[in-house]
Amino acid sequence: MNGPGVVSGIRMYPKGPGRIRAVLAASFPSLLVAVGAARGQEPSVEAYADPPEVAVGEQFRLLVKVNGARTLERVTAPERFDFAERFDSPRPSLAVKVADGAGPESANSFTLAYALVAREPGLFEVGPFRIIADGRSLETGSVAVLVNRHPLSEPVVKTRVEPSRIHVGDDFTLTAEIFGSRAWTHEFITPDVFDLSWSIYRSGMQTETSATWILEAADAGEFVVPPLRVVAGDLTYESEPVALVIEPPRVEVEATLEARSIWVGGEFDFKLEVTGVSELDEEPAVPRADAFAELLEVDEFSHDIRAGQVRRVYGFRALRAGEFEIEPMRIVGNGRTYLSQRISVVVDEVPTGDTEPGDDIVFRVLPGRTRAYVGEPVVVEHAIGYDGRSMGPRVGAKSWPAFEDFDVHEVGWGWYGREMVVDGRRYERERLRRVALRARKSGRLELGTATVEARLWGSLAHGREETSMILTSNPHALQVLPLPEEGRPASFRGHVGTLEAVTWVDRTRAEVGETVTVRFEVSVEGLVEELPDPEIEFPDAFAVSAGEVRDRTSYRGEQLGGTRTYTYHLTAVAPGEHEIPAVEMSFFDPGTESYGTTRSHPLTVTVVPVGAGGR
Repeated sequence: MNGPGVVSGIRMYPKGPGRIRAVLAASFPSLLVAVGAARGQEPSVEAYADPPEVAVGEQFRLLVKVNGARTLERVTAPERFDFAERFDSPRPSLAVKVADGAGPESANSFTLAYALVAREPGLFEVGPFRIIADGRSLETGSVAVLVNRHPLSEPVVKTRVEPSRIHVGDDFTLTAEIFGSRAWTHEFITPDVFDLSWSIYRSGMQTETSATWILEAADAGEFVVPPLRVVAGDLTYESEPVALVIEPPRVEVEATLEARSIWVGGEFDFKLEVTGVSELDEEPAVPRADAFAELLEVDEFSHDIRAGQVRRVYGFRALRAGEFEIEPMRIVGNGRTYLSQRISVVVDEVPTGDTEPGDDIVFRVLPGRTRAYVGEPVVVEHAIGYDGRSMGPRVGAKSWPAFEDFDVHEVGWGWYGREMVVDGRRYERERLRRVALRARKSGRLELGTATVEARLWGSLAHGREETSMILTSNPHALQVLPLPEEGRPASFRGHVGTLEAVTWVDRTRAEVGETVTVRFEVSVEGLVEELPDPEIEFPDAFAVSAGEVRDRTSYRGEQLGGTRTYTYHLTAVAPGEHEIPAVEMSFFDPGTESYGTTRSHPLTVTVVPVGAGGR
């Protein structure tokens, strides 16, 4: 047919005015496929539609088949098919059948399949496709495709939910498409489903003829997605409602041993995670590990985000070597009972660790002070330094020094830098533990070494799969000096670090039976938690409640400090002028290597008989 309706690559038999649109032909990206030699025939090519008749909105394929060729070098096809839209990929799928050489009829065949969706009604001719195979130029005939109008004889909006049956917490996709519309642009109205409690909007995307929304299922039940509206010019079209089934959350129980290597004396974590519930019906029993380990602590965590999650982390210390098992744990949630998997545990003897793990990773004691006084808090941090170009290691089992000659106080991280320098090289810092040590005696005191299991991947593992490495920290010693006897105040009670005290009262006049509040605040340099309580002698004219203590700590690097506030409630029992004496506290300042004393000011409170408050 060479009359009106012929365009480049596609011939169209128009059904009415305005049906012809310009379509440009373009070369498909080069193909070069070689297979075994074909026998018994010259290359041939054919093209056809499957099926040849569809309705607007339905899918079909254009198939181009090449027979009897060793190589397929190039396919030239229309750049786009104006009455239809490709929905899988700009490139066609390619299937190759290799000849088996059994007889003269055997031949190689190549089949290219273009997946399309019909957009406009009419009778269309597509082609020819031009092929270069084995260096020969081949050409197909034209392919006729009949696209019928939709039964409603007007543009149609179709919606679908994928998948249509999901669980709470799962994502699902809501898609709306308009077929058969002559408008160039369409406005997709945000569906009412976004305002319903059973779904949470995540993201969305729109094109000229379709819109996609990604949502999250938030509540269980059988629901109906309301009709979706599309505005095309002055007209509005609606889809049919679609059904969606949201089932209760999947409950999954997983028990993991957070260590690859465990040794006698090493601490390790056993983690239980239950997803699909925000709380358990009953608290699970502690994992049975008493045959080889002792329980140190239990960390509980739960949240109801998405489908919910409950986590228990059980910290253990291994006591003996051997091969053991942790029996399945019984979990009760959502009215049902679940069992975790059985966990095998191998406990080795104490490892020596890798003293030379390589330049990319080090295990150190920081900051490395070498001198202190008896009772002076010294911050000791164990940290892994690793190459900053890599992801940090995951830490499994670990064992710490006994610190036998020290009082040990766990301290928070406070302010710190992200880097550490070892032998002039900078590393990213992975902090493991930070304590304040107070020596109980003088002399050269060894801190001992720590051992940890570091699980590495990426460049730290030198391109291999995740590997486990046992690291031992550097040995470290502290030279501890005795506190001097000379100049020691009688009120000194062992605090090393400076103190500053202040006292105040909420009223200076009260009736018998009324309460006066006295606060005594001490600003502390050193460990607030180890501050000895003040000795205050309150007058007998008051009945004094037990003191309320409030600490505020401030840790910045090696600097430890904060404030401690004592609050006392005094009930007046006898009239008169009564003095609350000054409070005295002494300390040893390691900076000046001398003792000091802080004193608050005395306070006077006048107590009058009942009813005489105004006189």
